[in-house]
Amino acid sequence: MVALFTKIDRLMPKNINILFCTDFSEHANTAFDHAMDQARKYKAKLHIFHVIMPADPCGNSKTTESGMPRGAAESEDDPIQQAIGALKLKYADSLNGSIRGCEFVVKMGSPDVEVVRYAKKHHIDMIIMGALGIPEKDRATRIRTAANVSKYAPCQVIVIQKQVHPSFGI
Repeated sequence: MVALFTKIDRLMPKNINILFCTDFSEHANTAFDHAMDQARKYKAKLHIFHVIMPADPCGNSKTTESGMPRGAAESEDDPIQQAIGALKLKYADSLNGSIRGCEFVVKMGSPDVEVVRYAKKHHIDMIIMGALGIPEKDRATRIRTAANVSKYAPCQVIVIQKQVHPSFGI
């Protein structure tokens, strides 16, 4: 693993852009810690990114219109502005000037498509995202998102699992 990151270090350009993708899940929280570490290490600009998925036509959505977990504060504001506010509320305090720059971005659409599109347009050097973040019955969507981003992204993609503590002392 050390050899992999040493190779990555040599390949990283001077003005680095890191795209951190969040769905406000536990996996995303763990991925955020990793994204912050990488942004500090490389003195990178951090793009904090969320995709609002279109509502399920059957009304089975687990999220609000803004893509935030159901039960989060809802208002009549523009859903994109509401989601940007949620991103800032969740992550801005953690930034505390320790990285080169930060941008909060929200798009509407299919998560895998929007992540890859943004990465290409904004010359992203590294994408960091959580592995799974939705209820078990809907995990195929999240697995597809991580797989498609890994397959089509124009840069390296790091998919992070939430921290798991072994229960058997392994």
